[in-house]
Amino acid sequence: MLCHIIKEVHPSAATQEGDTALHIAARKPEATCVRALLSHPGIDINIKNKEGHTAMMKAGYKSLGVFKQVLKTCKDFPADSYGKVVLCGNSGAGKSTLTQRIFGQEEVVEPLTAGIIPHQVDSPYSNMVVYDLAGHHQYFSSHAACLEAISLNTPAIFLLLQDLRKGPEVMTKEVYYWSTMIDGVCHKCPQQSSVIVVGTHADLLTPEQLKENMSHLQSIAKMAISHQIIVNVLALNLTKIYSGEMEQFKDLLYGIIKNVLRMSPPIPMMCHILLAFLREKLPPDIRVDSLSLSDLIGHLRRHRDDASDQDNIIDPDCSSIIPLLETLSEKGLILFIPSDNPLNSWIVLHKESILKKVNGALFADPSLKEYVRVASNTGIVPKAVIQKIFPEYNIEMITQFMIHFELCQAVDLSHVDTNMAPDRSSSSDLGPLFFFPALVNVVKPSSATVPNNSFCWSLIVKSSNRFFTTRYLHVLLRRLPSEFALPAVQATPSHLNRRCDVWSRGLKWLSNPGVTTIVEMSEMLQSLSLAMSSHDKTDPKYLELAHSVLAVIKKTCQEFCPHLEVLEVISCPPEASSDHSDDTQVELSALKQALEGGAKYAVDVSGQKHVMIDKWMTIEPCLPYLVEVSPEVPSFSSACNLKDLMNYVATKIPVKWKFVGIQLGLSSSTLDSIQADTAGKPHACLDSFHQVFSAWEKQGPSPYTWDVIINVLRAPAVGEVALADELDALHLK
Repeated sequence: MLCHIIKEVHPSAATQEGDTALHIAARKPEATCVRALLSHPGIDINIKNKEGHTAMMKAGYKSLGVFKQVLKTCKDFPADSYGKVVLCGNSGAGKSTLTQRIFGQEEVVEPLTAGIIPHQVDSPYSNMVVYDLAGHHQYFSSHAACLEAISLNTPAIFLLLQDLRKGPEVMTKEVYYWSTMIDGVCHKCPQQSSVIVVGTHADLLTPEQLKENMSHLQSIAKMAISHQIIVNVLALNLTKIYSGEMEQFKDLLYGIIKNVLRMSPPIPMMCHILLAFLREKLPPDIRVDSLSLSDLIGHLRRHRDDASDQDNIIDPDCSSIIPLLETLSEKGLILFIPSDNPLNSWIVLHKESILKKVNGALFADPSLKEYVRVASNTGIVPKAVIQKIFPEYNIEMITQFMIHFELCQAVDLSHVDTNMAPDRSSSSDLGPLFFFPALVNVVKPSSATVPNNSFCWSLIVKSSNRFFTTRYLHVLLRRLPSEFALPAVQATPSHLNRRCDVWSRGLKWLSNPGVTTIVEMSEMLQSLSLAMSSHDKTDPKYLELAHSVLAVIKKTCQEFCPHLEVLEVISCPPEASSDHSDDTQVELSALKQALEGGAKYAVDVSGQKHVMIDKWMTIEPCLPYLVEVSPEVPSFSSACNLKDLMNYVATKIPVKWKFVGIQLGLSSSTLDSIQADTAGKPHACLDSFHQVFSAWEKQGPSPYTWDVIINVLRAPAVGEVALADELDALHLK
């Protein structure tokens, strides 16, 4: 009861003499109230009253013992003293070696880190959690997810290692790639992160080569790392543990960590107490693994009820514990995986040991890959297979753990192709499925070729040294099939089904009505292309699908590559190009300007070719709609007449002219005639809509009234209920 009352009291509230509740409780002969007050997450034991006394200065014998124990725990388990250090760079740059040099250890280095390995370093100079990232591209997605999570509130210190033995061109590309990733994961952090660029393998170069390559590294680092703070660019000989250069580097690193910690907001005192409990008072078999929040609360209650455990002042309540766990997780000292049901949340105490096993199974151990060859040709793995690979872990914990690091994502059963099932058994037999980007086919299928006369759009990085992140591609590989792929024809309704092919750089899928879509990223990660073909390029469903796919691609790019400057281009058919070549591309803004201005020609991105707009629109009749060229939507009010209403509807949903015409009762021959008449015009959809309304007024079987239009908009085939409600509300005024 006392704990619940204390939660309602502000811990810093004071009397006229400046005494807080803690001052008053500390003077009592018993320490019960002091224990309860110290469990408050916002308590501050350093507040002084008007006489200049803290609560501890005037505490009774028993309360003084509690204060001393709490302060000792905070000193022994300083949760706020850990800086976050990230080692990044390509394979062979020396990240694992440098990690061991920071530890001061001399054992043999194991090269080729699998995934991401966190190390907790307790040092008399500065404590830190070091994240050693693998340099192979298949890990980059999980790197970004983990780093974004740890960089949300306080900045990390990045050590970007670059092998100086590589030529200027390779060094430039590698530094720019990692700087792009750093910018991407730090964009949500309120402060800039510090970056130290380290040139490695300096001992293997001649003095002249070292001088030349370091000069180049310093130059490109200043250009590439533009959104964070470059602290220094230096060269290190990693073979010498106790060299003067290494000691200077350590002093520099420790100084930055201390400066970042000084600027970081203070954490609740109870974080130290909870960290001590997690490390010292859990059963030995739990300390090396993980436990659920429900289990943790059970352990806390048992210790609270144990009369011999007088230093445990933690309130075993979800609302009190979860913020403390989130803070410890953000510091990198544990991993807290929340759940919709708080009691089912997980606390991972030593995530590095689990990460080693997970990364080893995914990327090194062939056992999982043997299972996957049976289970899936698109990176889809049933939950039952994961349980076989990791039998020592709770299946819910290990799957949520891998989802947290974006090593995989849960997949809706209705979004999966039949070929993904290990034995084409029913979905109920398979259980939940998970998509692993690292396990998709590497080779592009021979069937994934772009059909002739496809609408081709590309997103291109403007700078030659900037790149789309691998994480961006992996997210697209998950999102696009689940949202747009067409279900396959099923012999048994319970079978898994989706018509799509996925490979490491792209995917192809089928959608209604007979639309084939291919999305692919270039090998150098500088462009992402979309190709769509359809039997009927004026079909509203095709146009809607194109817009929806483009919206997902662009929104995902803004989400995962926020600092990239990109260019949108449309590929022109050879028939419309002045030299009839098949590599003519027109910038989207230039094409829009030409279409809106009624120009006959547009200039390609090279500035040397001309594109004939009329021939282009003969092949792609709805080109203006695909590139979002349309007149401004007119204003509309209850005073407008029926013709104003129709004009408003036409400009709001031009692509649905045929659906509206069918619902109004127009014949197929009438609609076909309208389509033939408007094909190739700059605003084909809008003109078609106006002809539909004109035909309805003259010969339509439905009454020519406002109510009919509203009912048509609400019809399932049209599906514009919100627009219908808007017009209905105006009509009733």
